Amino acid sequence: MANWMTPTPEQRAEWDAWLAERPACVRAVAEKLSPWTLYRLRSSGHRVRVFCFSEHDDDTVTVRVLVEHRWNPEGLLFERQVFGVDPSNLEECALPEALS
Repeated sequence: MANWMTPTPEQRAEWDAWLAERPACVRAVAEKLSPWTLYRLRSSGHRVRVFCFSEHDDDTVTVRVLVEHRWNPEGLLFERQVFGVDPSNLEECALPEALS
């Protein structure tokens, strides 16, 4: 697992407080996907960060992820946000070798 940042105690407390106020379906997904962990999008192989969670009418949850050059130095043409990502399509990954 690679944290792209180390949260401060205050950031961790804010995250925990935010989690406590979310609907159960969002909380269940958000507890598994921390905002300071780097993930690999299985379908494309890109390293991504979770940006936000979207709750749908049927209580399913998708995430929006950030695809950034600093985590994908091997030829990413443009940075972007990708929405509607199934959380099961994300797996924790290591930082790029140049940054580890």
